[in-house]
Amino acid sequence: GTEIDTLKLVVQEGKKRNLPTITHAVSIRDTVAAVEAGPAVLVHTPHIGNLGDDPAALKKIVDARIPMTSTLSVFIPHFAPENKPLFRDGQPFPWNTLSSAGQGPENARLLWEAGIVSYGYGTDTQWPPKETLADELRALGLVFSPADIVTIITKNAASSTLHGAEIGTIEPGKLADIVIIDGDPLRSSAALLNVVTTIKGGEVVFERQAR
Repeated sequence: GTEIDTLKLVVQEGKKRNLPTITHAVSIRDTVAAVEAGPAVLVHTPHIGNLGDDPAALKKIVDARIPMTSTLSVFIPHFAPENKPLFRDGQPFPWNTLSSAGQGPENARLLWEAGIVSYGYGTDTQWPPKETLADELRALGLVFSPADIVTIITKNAASSTLHGAEIGTIEPGKLADIVIIDGDPLRSSAALLNVVTTIKGGEVVFERQAR
C-alpha cells in the first residue's frame, strides 16, 4: 500500500504494452495509494477503515474518476444447502472478518453519494454465477435501492470492466447481449435472478422451459 513508486511503475509498464492495470485494494490506505498510481479499475470497495472519518481520502478517490467494482459479498457468509455458513473458498466462514460486511457497503454508499464515476457489480467468490449474483445482491441491497442496483449491474458493470463502449446499455452500435427477466427489477432486485431468456450477439442461447 505504501509502495506508491512501485505501483506507478506497474501502471506505466502496462500502458507501454497497452494493458490496463486493475488493482485489488481492500483498505482505504491501499485504495488511496492505488489511486495515486492511476490504474484503469479499482477492484474491491475499501472495507477496512471508514471513509466517513476520512473526507480527504473520500474526495481523492472520487476525484480520480477511476471505475470501481463492488465485490461486497465476499465478507457475508454464503450458505450451503445444509445451512452451513461458508467463506469464498468453501471453508467455514471466518467470523472475525464480518465487520467488513458492514464497512464495505457503508463506504460504497459514501462513494456513491460523493459522485464516484462508476460503481459497478463485481464479485470475489467461487460460487456458481447465479449463487454469486444472489449473494452480491444481498450485500448491495443493504445500502442501494433496486433502481440503483439496476444501474450498478448494467451500465456501471460494463464501465467498471472496461467494456462500456460494447455492453451495459441497449443502444445502436453495442452488442445485442440481453437478458429477459420475469419481474420488475426496479421494485425488487430478486427479479434479476428470474431469467427467462438470454440473448447473446442477437442469438437466443437460453430459454426457460414453460412449466
